[in-house]
Amino acid sequence: MGKRKRKQSQSAHMTTANSVESRSASTFVTPQGQEMPAALEKYWQQRYNFFWRFDEGIAIDEEGWYSVTPEAIAEDTAERIAQLYNPKPRKNEQKSTGFGRICIVDAFCGVGGNAIKFAEWCEHVIAIDIDPGRLEMARHNAEIYGVADRI
Repeated sequence: MGKRKRKQSQSAHMTTANSVESRSASTFVTPQGQEMPAALEKYWQQRYNFFWRFDEGIAIDEEGWYSVTPEAIAEDTAERIAQLYNPKPRKNEQKSTGFGRICIVDAFCGVGGNAIKFAEWCEHVIAIDIDPGRLEMARHNAEIYGVADRI
């Protein structure tokens, strides 16, 4: 991890010291005008796989791009966990809602990709992260998805 931080700080220093031409090679500009490191462009192209509501104001930092779970995978995981504790009803029972009355702990929530999907399927989610900024992004993103009251 230390090597990665040194590499980032060196590249940031090199970017400010070099000409505009080399700066454009190490960054790209989103359609909204945000300048981002070139290494993140492949993640930017997949942004709707991470959050289908991305254009509604999703907050994500550089580490979040690398670590967020694609939404389809997070949805499948949350649904499977909820169904473990809320099994399908038998023939003569009432229909299951699919909503599990369980509490999930997302111990490394990052920007909230998994926590949001857990909250869609479970009664309560405890989201934990070492970075207060990422916790705030997770809260913000959960509000966009309408599940912040369960996290």
